[in-house]
Amino acid sequence: MKKIFRKRKLQIRFFLAYLTIALLVTGAFSIFFYRYTSQILIRRETKALADLNTSFISAIDQILSDMNTVSVNICYSDQVIGSLDTNLTDSYASFRSLIDTLVSINGIDVKVDQINIYDFEGTLAQVGIRTAVTAVDIDSLDWIDEVRGLDGGKYLTLPYQTNNLAYNSNTYGNSQTNWYVSLLRTYRDDTKKQAGVIETIKSCQSIFYPVSSYIQKTENAPQVFIYDSQGSLVYPYGNASGDPAEFPDYFTAAQVSEETSRYRNPADGTRSILAASRSSFSGWTYVAVQQEAVVLSSVKQLGLMLLGFIGLMLLFSAFLSWHLSKGLLLPIRKLQGIISKTELETLGENPKAPLGTSIDELKELNLAFQNMQKKLKASMDDLLESRQQELKSRSLALQSQINPHFYYNTLSNIIVLAEDGQTDEVIAMCRSLTRIMRYITGTGSSVVTLDAEISYIRQYLYCMKVRYQSSLNYEIQIDDAIREEAVPKLIIQPLVENALKYGTVSTPPWFLLVKGEIDGDFWTVTVTDSGNGFSKESLELIRTRMEKADANPGMPEMELGGMGLLNVYLRWKLFCGGDAVFVCRNTEDGHGQILIGRRRKKNGDL
Repeated sequence: MKKIFRKRKLQIRFFLAYLTIALLVTGAFSIFFYRYTSQILIRRETKALADLNTSFISAIDQILSDMNTVSVNICYSDQVIGSLDTNLTDSYASFRSLIDTLVSINGIDVKVDQINIYDFEGTLAQVGIRTAVTAVDIDSLDWIDEVRGLDGGKYLTLPYQTNNLAYNSNTYGNSQTNWYVSLLRTYRDDTKKQAGVIETIKSCQSIFYPVSSYIQKTENAPQVFIYDSQGSLVYPYGNASGDPAEFPDYFTAAQVSEETSRYRNPADGTRSILAASRSSFSGWTYVAVQQEAVVLSSVKQLGLMLLGFIGLMLLFSAFLSWHLSKGLLLPIRKLQGIISKTELETLGENPKAPLGTSIDELKELNLAFQNMQKKLKASMDDLLESRQQELKSRSLALQSQINPHFYYNTLSNIIVLAEDGQTDEVIAMCRSLTRIMRYITGTGSSVVTLDAEISYIRQYLYCMKVRYQSSLNYEIQIDDAIREEAVPKLIIQPLVENALKYGTVSTPPWFLLVKGEIDGDFWTVTVTDSGNGFSKESLELIRTRMEKADANPGMPEMELGGMGLLNVYLRWKLFCGGDAVFVCRNTEDGHGQILIGRRRKKNGDL
């Protein structure tokens, strides 16, 4: 197998490329089809779940509203309040009257299963499934503080289980129901003070019958969960303790989006579609959940059929791609031979040999290769020229800095400082001279940061300041934002040296300003002296030679202060390309000024 692969390596790669394209096209279509169809099904299911929530809210709120209506009617019944003002334990007639009134308020359709009336004196009157008058410790009831705080507002309890209530008839097919929901509110006596609590009770089986009935009758019915405003589980009410931890945390997911959302079960990784709605009457949140697997079962079956069709397409694509790849081998091998014969010495000299193919792309590839050879040769020539310019610049800078005039003047200054006992100044002068020599003669990278170049210039100007004393003043202002910009080594120093040479011709004191800043889309470094500036002839000569250098790159000579100014221009242009800025001019005051800079790189620029 390895021998076959090596023998037909290029052909196999083209074959695999064509086959990959076929796979990508068919795969992309399959993914698009699946996702598009899935989104339609999910949107439909989401709307169905939302509508289902609405119907459940309407039905259950009606039952809860009936419980509330009974509770409100009791609060405003003078007969009930009048009966409660008597001692029900001792007066059977008053209790009987209370029973008749409550039964009448409850109606013949029996809106609630049980009515309990508590007074704050510790009496409980019960009418309904259980009818009796008993004593009760009102403060021991866990809901009493919240109900009192609502001051007549309704309070719905969570489902709770009790064995104290039992049906007398087989209304729902069971002789006993153990799970109930209570609606509670306080009532007032004749003096308008809170006198007790009215509790209307309804079985969970009756309240949630619309939900349980739908789930039992519907195949692949969604799960339905009901939560109170605190996230406690209201339905299903039959789990061990009503603890929502026994189910996924759909309540939290519903808070993220009060209408619809997608939920991923962290336990088993299954995904579900979730629709949530909130009842304005009860404050309960209804969450309908359907497994994605159920919703997408039909599209998965269709996807299997599509996979079979894709398999046939892949077989056809494999056959076609194999034959097409064979037709590419000959011209590519010929181009490979041309490339293998290309050497550095022959760059740009190979003739545009035809490949003998009718494929336009291969013809363009051959032409692009020939053009690439020319560009590569030009780039290498520029690189060699840049290296030569750099070596010459370093040599000129070294010669300029350590010529006898500079060397002797620097040593003479050190001797004078030593004779005067200025030890600190001697040390500083020697350190500056050492750093200057180390920077110039260093064999490291030819590209440095602007901060490093400016640091070298500071050492150079310090030595010149010691030499000229109060006759020379200088200032260096560099924006922190451009200190890390890359520049060729010894690119600013020649401009400073030139400014010193021609700026000190005038009467002292002399002033030199080196300023680096951001100007729009460019960053610039400007060297300004206090001399008499450039003459018109000098500016014209500089402009003419720069234009000539642009048209005919080479090694022109234009010596200014021991350093070729045109050499600096060419090095900068080779380094920055079309982004380079180089200007020689006079200021409004007639002083000489040279500006060097480049366009700033933006995010995404290479």
